[in-house]
Amino acid sequence: MNSEPTSNPAAEPEEAVASAPTVLVVDDQQANVRMVSSLLARSGYRVLSALGGADGLEQAQRELPDVMLLDMRMPGMDGFEVLRLLKEEDATRDMPIIFLTADDDRENLIRAFAAGAIDYITKPFVAEELLARVRTHLDLKRSRDSLRRFAREKQEMAELVAHDLRNYFANIVFAADLLGGSTDLADAHRRLAESIKSSADTGMLFLQAFLEQQEQQAHGAAIEPLPVRQMLCEVVDLLGRSAKGKGIVLDLLPHETVIVCGLRAGVTHVLQNLVSNAIKYSPRNTRVEITAQRHGKSGRVQVLDRGPGIGEVEQAQLFQRFTRLSNEPTDGESSTGLGLALSKQQARAMGGNLWYEQREGGGSVFTLELPLA
Repeated sequence: MNSEPTSNPAAEPEEAVASAPTVLVVDDQQANVRMVSSLLARSGYRVLSALGGADGLEQAQRELPDVMLLDMRMPGMDGFEVLRLLKEEDATRDMPIIFLTADDDRENLIRAFAAGAIDYITKPFVAEELLARVRTHLDLKRSRDSLRRFAREKQEMAELVAHDLRNYFANIVFAADLLGGSTDLADAHRRLAESIKSSADTGMLFLQAFLEQQEQQAHGAAIEPLPVRQMLCEVVDLLGRSAKGKGIVLDLLPHETVIVCGLRAGVTHVLQNLVSNAIKYSPRNTRVEITAQRHGKSGRVQVLDRGPGIGEVEQAQLFQRFTRLSNEPTDGESSTGLGLALSKQQARAMGGNLWYEQREGGGSVFTLELPLA
């Protein structure tokens, strides 16, 4: 006799509720808590409830719900205090909190958003609107969580790869130091050893900038005001040894105070790439000038060298990936063909741009433009 599969009707709803998004409802009125909780439960959500701010804060910290519906006006600990305390803790800082309130005063609503609330619903509310708001913010939270997981996984992979690459670069630098220190080495071979070491240093520099950018993205780094003068001083200090090896002077010209908006790691990477390229393509014993100025609502950083410049035909391909120009670095330094393409991509992602112009009297001018803070 054929047996048909059996199911447990009571178990299925329990499993569904256990896997459903969790909503915490916080209000000082039992009737309000019961009504909202019932509405959410009928829509398939796992519902937690709390009477008053203190109870709501404790449950939020313990249960970490996916979204929180929080009354603004409560005796004792009100909604603003609950919100402030949750935003101070790493575990609850990004929890979506919707104010559910009878207070429709404009100043309080502005204050709520400034404190970190993502939305508000006024009482009396329409059930369909409340469910739509909850659903929207749960979808947004899932998307943010997914992006964070992807960024963390990407960062972990980058760190694994970087660990091995650091070892390779360190061995290259060590070998180049040994080779360059030989007393019976011909001048041509000594220059080759210096070039190898310079290339390894540049590789380490690129790797460091890449990892910093990945780490900032993994932790949700935000655009911030960046003092251009300070960042340029750091780049000049970092690349000073490479320039000195070719007798090149990095001349940071006096300029007005310029503060731009951008990701610190991204801007640093672009500036390092521009100055490093200027050193690579400049003849020995020349000068690379670096300056900055305001231009409308933007700040511009310019790196000027006396290298061979770039012909009109190749200018159209200058910022394409893996483009190798006919001009060669003046001391045999390596070039991946990726640096300028990545730099332009980073500049645009931050709301800016990067371009090339021929320098009067010969040479190149690269301009990084970013929005002013």
